[in-house]
Amino acid sequence: MAGRAWPELAKRLFFEGAAVVILGVPAGTEFGIDYSAWDVGPRFRGVKMIPPGVHFVHCSAAAGGGRGGGPRTGFFLSLRRRELRVLRWSPRDERVDLTPAAPEEGEAMRAKLPELDPFLGPYPYETVRKWVSLSSFISESVVQELQPESGQICAFAEVLPVLAGKHSKDRAEQNLPPYDSECKSYAEGMARLPAMRPRAGTEIRFTELPTQTYPDGATPAEITRHSMDLSYALEKVIGERYRSRPRDVLAELQFAFICFLIGNVYDAFEHWKRLLNILCRSEDAIGRYQDLYTNLISVLYHQLNEIPADFFVDIVSQDNFLTSTLQVFFSCVCNAAIDRTLRKKAEKFKAHLTKKFKWDFEAEPEDCAPVVVELPEGVQVD
Repeated sequence: MAGRAWPELAKRLFFEGAAVVILGVPAGTEFGIDYSAWDVGPRFRGVKMIPPGVHFVHCSAAAGGGRGGGPRTGFFLSLRRRELRVLRWSPRDERVDLTPAAPEEGEAMRAKLPELDPFLGPYPYETVRKWVSLSSFISESVVQELQPESGQICAFAEVLPVLAGKHSKDRAEQNLPPYDSECKSYAEGMARLPAMRPRAGTEIRFTELPTQTYPDGATPAEITRHSMDLSYALEKVIGERYRSRPRDVLAELQFAFICFLIGNVYDAFEHWKRLLNILCRSEDAIGRYQDLYTNLISVLYHQLNEIPADFFVDIVSQDNFLTSTLQVFFSCVCNAAIDRTLRKKAEKFKAHLTKKFKWDFEAEPEDCAPVVVELPEGVQVD
């Protein structure tokens, strides 16, 4: 952002920006909004000058040493121009309580804003472009559909045992050995743990991605085709939630990425991978949704720019996921039936990734190897 634009933006946000007041946050808590975070002091009461729109507020409770070190929790907020949101810290849960303040308390707090101003940190507007690039498709309605019913997004899932297991007889009924029996390996120890399920209301409500990529009653040839071109699976995803607005699939992709990158939710990363895989391997759909795929390239460009290159060595490159997935995507976009603008944008993106990450998209992908397709029961090959 140009140097002259910073003071102008700050001045505009001072009068037009929203404010989030959070009372009772202990000193040493790591508190953040969008792409920035700080260890707050005893005078901290919230953030001011927040640009209108969707934002992600996150925090980690102070550890024994007095600095944020606990599991990260976060929540999305959709803020309007000059809106004031009043929240409180919950000492019991060690996170922000999302119960809205009573209307009269909000009015009283607005009247006290001039007194509170020195205790409110300014929104880090030097990172606003970065945040907008990561959240450009996320709307208030998408947030309402995807976020957990509790509103809280936790780095570590809150889980409960599927069946009771407090007593020896309960474990015996589940074929689990007693707690005091000898455990010879890590795998054995994990196997002894009872089956768990997420606590009601705490799950991120991602679209359920199809495990069967072909329609019921498909012939062997159709099963093979739908296993290579995932357009049928993508249409199921769009039809379940985004029939009237297919581009909101990109909002879910961004939502998952933010929950992983900023919220530290690993399950969100797994959903991002699976959804991206369906998008990139849907050759027929690229021709039908060319606007969606033009925007997908922009979304991926900004997302991959926010991850250090060495990150891919440890996580993303497992089974060569990202390079092989994008390799299929680039080969699909090269089709002459695809709009020239989309093809040129894909070529530029491919060159950018090759230069930045030294990825080789020219080698023959593993996907070209013969694929053994499991046929449904009762289906025979003539």
